[in-house]
Amino acid sequence: MSLTGLPLLITIGVIAAGAAVGTARTWRRHGRWQALTRPVAVLLTEVLALLAVGLAVNRAEGFYPTWGDLLPAGVARHDTDPTRPGRLDRWINSRAGAAPTTPVAFPWHPPRGGRWPVTATPTVVVPADYPQHPTRRYPVIAVLADHTTGAGEATAARTVQADTGPVIVVFTHLRPTAAPTVLTEALPAGLARDLRVTSHSWALIAPADLAGLAGAVVRAAPTRYPALALVDDAPEPGGVAVPADLPATETVAVIGAATHQLPTALRWACRQTPAPLGGPAPLIPPPPQAGSPTGGR
Repeated sequence: MSLTGLPLLITIGVIAAGAAVGTARTWRRHGRWQALTRPVAVLLTEVLALLAVGLAVNRAEGFYPTWGDLLPAGVARHDTDPTRPGRLDRWINSRAGAAPTTPVAFPWHPPRGGRWPVTATPTVVVPADYPQHPTRRYPVIAVLADHTTGAGEATAARTVQADTGPVIVVFTHLRPTAAPTVLTEALPAGLARDLRVTSHSWALIAPADLAGLAGAVVRAAPTRYPALALVDDAPEPGGVAVPADLPATETVAVIGAATHQLPTALRWACRQTPAPLGGPAPLIPPPPQAGSPTGGR
């Protein structure tokens, strides 16, 4: 069973309820063994109840999207579970149709989405070939979106993806006061739960006024974000100050005001990300036929 799946949560919840009922009904039984059976029954009921609560919280928040995430630090594991499709795969397939030719864009509601320091709902754009290759996991371009991107961000991402390589683009409208962990921990965990993404070699795009946050992010997760593009909206190109003390492996580009900023930054970021990773994964059922119910969020 999936660690965040409803079947596991229901199973543990039913077992916990059964243990509580059994404890209550047998409380006065067992004679001289009561001193032993009562504490054991109460302890078992409490453990099961706490486990059910923990699973419910993990399902809502996405702290541990897969069983592999429970492994202690330093234990070797695969990039991501190669047999697990994303939670949104079937829904994306229904949106894309039988022969998708254009990227699919949609508002994304990640775990803890209501408590992220955002000014707007994140937007995700998946490449056109995402539904056609259920064995692939895709790198990500994370965009710290603000007034420098404008309202046509999804359109720009679709256009760039059609011209470059397959990559998932996510636009996060974070406030300057946001903690770097939103991008180093919460965002990757949410994407890993909902989509087939890699765990490294992503790219980050940030406007000049969020350069400090972007620098903190890449310093905290240089393997996750080895490429950083800073969009400069100053009158003269090159007016943005590149954050200091970046890792030596970091590749940085400054996209000047004289260019078409977002498309240029996206094209540069696409060139910095590797090709999607292939691997075994179960086939996703074909999208529902016309007139049948479709999935969604």
